[in-house]
Amino acid sequence: MDPKSTRLVTTTLLGVVFGIICMLLSKFTAGVGYWPIGVSFLLHHTAMGLVIGASSLKMNWAAHGVFWGAVFGLFLAISRIGAAPVSWAVFIFVAIWGLLIETLATKAFKRPQL
Repeated sequence: MDPKSTRLVTTTLLGVVFGIICMLLSKFTAGVGYWPIGVSFLLHHTAMGLVIGASSLKMNWAAHGVFWGAVFGLFLAISRIGAAPVSWAVFIFVAIWGLLIETLATKAFKRPQL
């Protein structure tokens, strides 16, 4: 496999892993059905991992992860706009997930941005 494909597969799988973690953590969210929000988190984080791997933006790897995490976090934060403190926390946590995906892909698995 070429380096771009392996990076894409690695970041997508990391998105799936973090999506499963968020899916399991969503079980403790009060007043929301477990499966709808859990599957939403799984798909959201998988798509974020895919975009991080496919992106060809020329920027620092850490800024790249935070940027895409913030872009995807914006979608979840807008959906939580009624609960102001929660929307900020959602935005920040998804940016952190994006940074973690990029950090693990770039540093731990040695799949640098191409």
